[in-house]
Amino acid sequence: MKVDFQLHYKEQLKKNISRVRGEIKNRDFQLKIQNWSEKYGFEKEEVENKILQDDMFVANFAKDPSKQNIYEKLAVQFIKSIPFISKFVNLPNNTKLFVVNGEITSKRDNEVKSIDFIFNIGDYKFYCSHKYIRETSGGAQGNQYNDVRNFLRNCKKRSDGNEYFIAICDGPYFDSKISLMNNDFGSSNVKALTIEDLEDYLSQFKKEN
Repeated sequence: MKVDFQLHYKEQLKKNISRVRGEIKNRDFQLKIQNWSEKYGFEKEEVENKILQDDMFVANFAKDPSKQNIYEKLAVQFIKSIPFISKFVNLPNNTKLFVVNGEITSKRDNEVKSIDFIFNIGDYKFYCSHKYIRETSGGAQGNQYNDVRNFLRNCKKRSDGNEYFIAICDGPYFDSKISLMNNDFGSSNVKALTIEDLEDYLSQFKKEN
């Protein structure tokens, strides 16, 4: 099954743009317009009229879908659709877990990507991180990539026959990097892959149970 992250991004962005004009009289949105007007030296009424009349300009005030966790939400939908997994949990931000030096903990001691999803297949337990990076280069992307590598590095230090750790890596940035991460950190219970490869990878555990 293919997950078209960018198609969903564009669809959500269109929805967010359409909501802007409907919310233009809301207090928070009025404040946003006021702040933008002062920052760039325009009259507030002028900016408000521009939003109502200019379809391109209004996009400046729409929420960025990437800040609405759209990529994580799509990953959740996909994983929950896999019929043979159970006890799926999407960890909220206030109960984040990490793997640090092979230990599962709520304390983040280094720049390691958090555990985002936990689920079971029979007696096997899976801990997954998920990261989508669209851009193929840049400093911020490099930092996020290093977070994923650190996740895998720390997971490799944990050995339990019934526990598996997966870094789900999506987006063009990872096209040339998944093989490298598996070469550096992959093991019998640690794996980097795309979400489109996830069900096929997990199917081996279904057969064993």
